[in-house]
Amino acid sequence: MILNYLLLAIPLALFWMILVGRAEIASFIIGYVLAFTIALLVRPDLRTNPARLPGQLIALVIYGVVLFRDIVLSSIDVTRRVLSPNMPLKQGIIAVNTQDEDDLTAALSAHGITITPGELVVTFEECHVMYVHCLDIDDSAPRLESDQAKRLNMLKRILGRGG
Repeated sequence: MILNYLLLAIPLALFWMILVGRAEIASFIIGYVLAFTIALLVRPDLRTNPARLPGQLIALVIYGVVLFRDIVLSSIDVTRRVLSPNMPLKQGIIAVNTQDEDDLTAALSAHGITITPGELVVTFEECHVMYVHCLDIDDSAPRLESDQAKRLNMLKRILGRGG
């Protein structure tokens, strides 16, 4: 368990260096100590072994790129809709199965949906169903379940829980 936290602290320390804008050993050490201390206090359920860590980090980068792409494309779409008042919208709420029993993956998945413009998770039903408000249900409904499956698969890979 402690080894997992020691390994988790490495990429978090690198992220800390980027965040503070200092590529120095002292900055890495501070970030590492902070990340390790927080991991000990929070005690996240990590299933990481050193052999799988590179795959998990690659999955995290891919997830970040896909999420960034979705945010940009959704922002452009929402902006286009706002600037074009005669564009028909069919707002509504769609129930989406979380496809997983784990609270953490459900919450992370909901975050991925919510930060993309045009869709917002408004509530959960016992962490099994998310209710998502969409600006255009005709556009969102056909892809929400498949997008959820892809997002869940990637999050499980990142968290070391399969995939």
